Amino acid sequence: MWVGGNIGRPLIAELDAIEKDDVVVQELSSFQLELWTMSPDVAAVLNVTPNHLNRHGTMEVYSSAKANILRYQKPGDIAVLSADDQGAAMMRSETKGRLREFSLEKEVDDGAFSREGKVWLRDGSRERSVLDLDLIPLPGRHNVLNVLASTVLADSVNVPAEAIRDAVATFDGVEHRLEKVGLIDGVQFINDSIATAPERAMAAVDSFTDPIILLAGGRDKKMVWDDWARRVAARVKVVILFGELADLMETHLRMAAEDSTNILKAEIVRAKNMEAAAWLAYRTANPGDIVLLAPGGTSFDAFSDFAERGNYFREIVNDIAARSNNVERIANPRED
Repeated sequence: MWVGGNIGRPLIAELDAIEKDDVVVQELSSFQLELWTMSPDVAAVLNVTPNHLNRHGTMEVYSSAKANILRYQKPGDIAVLSADDQGAAMMRSETKGRLREFSLEKEVDDGAFSREGKVWLRDGSRERSVLDLDLIPLPGRHNVLNVLASTVLADSVNVPAEAIRDAVATFDGVEHRLEKVGLIDGVQFINDSIATAPERAMAAVDSFTDPIILLAGGRDKKMVWDDWARRVAARVKVVILFGELADLMETHLRMAAEDSTNILKAEIVRAKNMEAAAWLAYRTANPGDIVLLAPGGTSFDAFSDFAERGNYFREIVNDIAARSNNVERIANPRED
C-alpha cells in the first residue's frame, strides 16, 4: 500500500515503483483537482468549507474543483461523503456508482456512524460494530469524523474490521496536526500548524476542555473570520496574535465582543512573531493550560509552508524547556 498527501514526500517520486494492482491512498488538494479529468475507484469528500478563496475566488469554483474527485467515476466505483457536512452532501449528484456515507449525527444506510459509544459499519441490512470510540487516541470531534471516513474507505477495499480497529487504536497522529511537542511545568504545547483556515483552527480549539492560550496569525486567504472570532472569544483564555493577520483577527474579536450574546472571555495580546508569542504564552500559562498553535492563516508571511512553521515551533518549545528554570513567570500577558 502506498500513502501520499500533504504529509511529506510526494508519491510522484515513487511512481516508477507503484505496480498496477497496488493500493494507493492519496490525498488530493483543490489545486491538484482543478484540471482533473479522471477519478479514483474509491473517492471521498470529508467536508467543503471555505478555503483557498484567494486562489479560487468563490466557493462555487472551489467546490467544483473538489467535486472533480467524483465527477469522472464509473458506475462500479464508490463515493464516500459526509452526511453531516452540507457541502459534501450536496455532491451526491456527482456520484455515478455506489454512495456510502459517514456521520456522527445520524445512522446511515450504507457506511459508518456512531452509536452507544461505538463505531458501526452498515451495508444495507448487515450491521457490525468495529471499535469503541474510547479507542480513538486523537482528541477532537473532527478526528472521530476522520475515523468514520477512514472506516468506510477501508471497508470499501475489503480491509477486515479487526485491522481497522487495530490501525485506529495504534495511530499516534501526524506531525503538525494536534501534535504534542512538549510538556513543560504542567503546560502542554500543541502544534497544529496545519490549521491554515478558520474552520481548522476552530476544530483544534474544540478538541480540548482545558484552558487554552491560542497562538494565531499568519497570512489571510480571503477567508471569513466571524465564526472563528465568536468561538475564540468565548472559549479561549488568552489569544496571542502575530503575523500579517494580527490586525484583522483583533478587529473581528473586538466585533464579536460587541454582540450582546457573546462575551469576550479571551484576553487579546500582540506579539512581534511566533517565537515571541510562544515565549509569552509560556510565561503566562498555569499548570494544566494548553498552549495551542492553531494559526488559522497560512505560513507564507514568514515561512515556506506549514511544516516549516510547525518545525520551528517545535524548536522554540525545546528551547523553552531547556531554559524554563530561569524564566520569570508573569501574572498577566502584555504586548511583547
